Amino acid sequence: APPRATARQLLLEALERYGLSPEPGLPGGFVLCDVVGRGGPGGGWHVEYLRALGDAEKPLVLQDVWKPKAGCSRRFEIRRREEVERS
Repeated sequence: APPRATARQLLLEALERYGLSPEPGLPGGFVLCDVVGRGGPGGGWHVEYLRALGDAEKPLVLQDVWKPKAGCSRRFEIRRREEVERS
């Protein structure tokens, strides 16, 4: 992904690649999330922080500017919008 790609661009590309979007160009009920957590026993993942990114945010720039606290790591996940709004 190019460093200046927006969250919306990356989301649309991923949805298209994995066949999750019913119509090209429409993210529908999905959102790209910034997730910080740590590995748990047996390879599990414990989420400590989750935030839906705005369409215009640039995830790769965000990754360079803001680092998670020691012992944690970041990943970007595609989640259903309704799931994120509930939590």
